[in-house]
Amino acid sequence: MTQQNNQSQTTTLQTEGQSLTTAFKKQSTAFKKSINGGFDHRLGTLIKQIKELENVSTLSNKIRKKYKIDAIDRRRTSESEWLIDNSQSVADFVKKTKFSGTSIPSLQNAMRKAKSTKVDTVKVDAKASDTASKEATTTDVKTSEVSNIGQSDTKVENFGKFETKSLLTANDIALEMLVQADTNKVPHKELITALIEQIKLLTSEEVA
Repeated sequence: MTQQNNQSQTTTLQTEGQSLTTAFKKQSTAFKKSINGGFDHRLGTLIKQIKELENVSTLSNKIRKKYKIDAIDRRRTSESEWLIDNSQSVADFVKKTKFSGTSIPSLQNAMRKAKSTKVDTVKVDAKASDTASKEATTTDVKTSEVSNIGQSDTKVENFGKFETKSLLTANDIALEMLVQADTNKVPHKELITALIEQIKLLTSEEVA
């Protein structure tokens, strides 16, 4: 019974794969403005379903041919899967910014820039707060020194002096790395490989 159900589901997914391939060859633009239900949304959904049915994390050429999507380039399938994995954040971003781009890469870049701008704003606010805190501390210390004249020879150093430091989260650091990679035209795959190598080197030094 289970085998028949799997066969039936396989046939259904194969039909959807063939339909998407036909749509892919006919379409003149790379991206549907309607993200929900558009070509990329359908393709990403299909890929997730195939992976679940076949119990794999990546689609081999054999599986791509089996479900009749081998004519669709891997970059497009990867972008479509990203769209499904980030569907909620994409929907929120599009609704908030009224994004009207024509491709998933342009959407990804817009979201990265928006997040980078938000991080920079947080940094500026933190720096301004730190500066204001230091200025207030300096004023308090000077006032304390004046009020203590003639009362005691004992010096109280750094009284009431506090420093604030804004710590970045792992996501902030990762985003900054992606922004720097884009600015310096470094492929994301190359960046990830370099990061892994650095982690290995650091780990080996700690063990030694």
